[in-house]
Amino acid sequence: MVLYKKTNVTAKNGINFVRSAVEGAGSLFHKIEAENDLGIDGLIELVRDEKPLNRQVAVQVKSGSSYYNSSGEECLIPIESHRDYWFNYPLPVLGIVFVPALGAAHWVNIKNYLKANPSDTIIRFRTSNANRFDQTAFTKIFVPTVLREVPDLTLPEASALFESEKPDESYLGLIVLFRRYPNNLDFWSRLIQHLSDRAPSEIPPVSVYFLAHIPWHGDIAYFGEPIAEATKAHVRDRLARFSREQVVKLLGFIDEEGGISRGAVGQSVEAIISSLPNASTFLKDIVLDRSLEPFIRECAALILAMNEGASAIPIVEQLEGVRSWYVTELVEHIKQYGGINPYA
Repeated sequence: MVLYKKTNVTAKNGINFVRSAVEGAGSLFHKIEAENDLGIDGLIELVRDEKPLNRQVAVQVKSGSSYYNSSGEECLIPIESHRDYWFNYPLPVLGIVFVPALGAAHWVNIKNYLKANPSDTIIRFRTSNANRFDQTAFTKIFVPTVLREVPDLTLPEASALFESEKPDESYLGLIVLFRRYPNNLDFWSRLIQHLSDRAPSEIPPVSVYFLAHIPWHGDIAYFGEPIAEATKAHVRDRLARFSREQVVKLLGFIDEEGGISRGAVGQSVEAIISSLPNASTFLKDIVLDRSLEPFIRECAALILAMNEGASAIPIVEQLEGVRSWYVTELVEHIKQYGGINPYA
């Protein structure tokens, strides 16, 4: 007796779910038949307003409870022998996991995952509203993401995502709020609140870069709706209330490799701190605080020297004994040039 296995039904349900979402949103799904399947189940051809966008993505579709860990809300895609095939495929390769019990699917960029996790044998990713795959999410989030556009979310939708405890949801909300609603004052207030309340590991560095758009620095590339002067005044007022502890937290975003250099997050940190009315007082106190990490104190000393030139030398010299080579070089540079500019 020939049997039609339940796994075949489950796999077909996954393909049909993806096809329905794609075609319901007006794009095209080209299924690759099983005998020609080398690790790609289909191609999605993007169409918007009945016009082809001349963009395709390849998808690997997994369906069934074996590809979902309910306790961790985690999707699983075995890599097996597909690693090189996926990584070298000429189109973007996305993995989609359909969970019949939930009636939902979620997606991951396989190439990006493999690049970030070269030794993994299983692709693991948490389910969220940021990677949900259905007809609505396909239009509002999936297609814009593939096209590197800003997802088309309303202000309430983006705000709710921004407050999420899931990092990818919060990040998506942040991007949409900043790019689509830059003059929403509540967004800026909550951005500053996040920087104050959340642990550094929960704050994406781009948050600091976005906040630096208010004091500005020379390497900001801005596009979209201009940030109004009234908005800038509102944010400056909130920044003026920063405490010493908040300044220390900002300094913690500077990494030793990039430091305070052009294009590094340290440049944005410096722009924000230098704009504070109490910057000098805070920085001097941080430089002299032996309970802080040496690198934090050094960064504070550098920003102080940038702002105050030779008058900062007596404070900078207090770092001697922490990393004497740093103090010696910094002081000699200030004496020779009258100040220091790491962006020159």
